[in-house]
Amino acid sequence: MNRWDERYTREGFYYGRTPNYFVAEQVAVLDPGRGLYLAEGEGRNAVFAAGLGHQVTAVDSSPVGRRKALELAADRGVQLTYQVADITQHPWWEQQWDHIVLCFAHLPPNPMLEVHRRCVASLTDAGTLILSSFSKAQFGRDSGGPPDLDLLQDLEELKSQFAGLEVEHAQEREVDLSESGGHGGLAMVNEFVASKS
Repeated sequence: MNRWDERYTREGFYYGRTPNYFVAEQVAVLDPGRGLYLAEGEGRNAVFAAGLGHQVTAVDSSPVGRRKALELAADRGVQLTYQVADITQHPWWEQQWDHIVLCFAHLPPNPMLEVHRRCVASLTDAGTLILSSFSKAQFGRDSGGPPDLDLLQDLEELKSQFAGLEVEHAQEREVDLSESGGHGGLAMVNEFVASKS
């Protein structure tokens, strides 16, 4: 059992049943379309988007996360496709997406850079990328995120990694997270939205 399966096996939803605040704000203003949710865990963001009429595909390495996401979808009366796979290996980039969501998806720098590059390539014309991540200023805090500085993200680096997209919103700020047992308290996050023109 991998660490994510172990985390998601616990009773309840580790990050809660409601979407991340920033993802919810951004997805709510999009026209219904094909959405890709990478490293989606227990499905809180994907289920929310499906409820807005989006055709949603989630990819995550945790079969336990998939089971709980599909349970949540059934409870909300929506459908989504959920693929259990490593997001660096599953060929999601062979399809085109109207929007892509990365919410607290933290990988080592090189694979993360490749995921970001593939996101740019697989967005449709006028497609939107929505990203929420812990910034490097989060290092040492216990409110969420990886304890490894290399896995945290720098906003200026994100801008360069998504070259080819038009940045609509890019901000590093402190927020008060309340996401069940997973994230809680003041945290430094990156909020990033960009589109393909």
